[in-house]
Amino acid sequence: MPTYNEAANLAELLPRIFEQAERIHTHELHILIVDDNSPDGTATFVAQVMKENPRIHLLRGEKKGLGDAYKRGIAHAIATLDPELILQMDADQQHDPTLLPLFVSLTQYGFTLIIGSRFAPGAGEPALSFRRRLISRLGTVLVRLAAGLPRLHDCTSGYRCIRADLITKCDLGQPTTRGYSFQSSFLSELFRNGARVVEIPIIFAPRAHGLSKLSLSDQIEFVTNLVQLWRNRFRGPSSSHAVQRRHSA
Repeated sequence: MPTYNEAANLAELLPRIFEQAERIHTHELHILIVDDNSPDGTATFVAQVMKENPRIHLLRGEKKGLGDAYKRGIAHAIATLDPELILQMDADQQHDPTLLPLFVSLTQYGFTLIIGSRFAPGAGEPALSFRRRLISRLGTVLVRLAAGLPRLHDCTSGYRCIRADLITKCDLGQPTTRGYSFQSSFLSELFRNGARVVEIPIIFAPRAHGLSKLSLSDQIEFVTNLVQLWRNRFRGPSSSHAVQRRHSA
């Protein structure tokens, strides 16, 4: 879970997540917070709650963008926690934690990638303005066409559950994006290495505290990244693993 100035949100979100952990009987849920030196004391807050809950973990680093935080977080989680599943989730309370048990349960049916989709039938996005909704939907179409992906409804969602053994087939160094475009680059890499996907409709709720961090530079990076996605579609599966697991699941 990447964070930047999310102390207020985490104080409410972490208890909600661990309420759902009691409904997950097949796995033990851990939370890794990847904080980019937030000036609001996010890391200090997490360090305090870690004393009470050993299943909360903290990884600190310099602010280099969402994509960089995800790369560091995923690599650290696989190296230190030896997980069977990796869940991506935003810290701003726009992703409903009550869906976590469903995400995990679907991996028992052969799916290696579960996407919480804002645009699948039955979903809703009250948090998005008409402009943001248009940009996101157009972005999904462009990503699908550039990367040669199947007909997904949401290619930029940050709410996902992924089998770790699928991630270890991928080259996490291949997505050079540092911002929000990492989501589409990572998705392309997962499919290039054989992801079996299912989309789950979600209600994308309004942010509880703080402001959106989507910037103009993120939007520019998204457009330029389409060319790289088109090039990558002609590459075969990754020949070497960028992230190695210490033990089998």
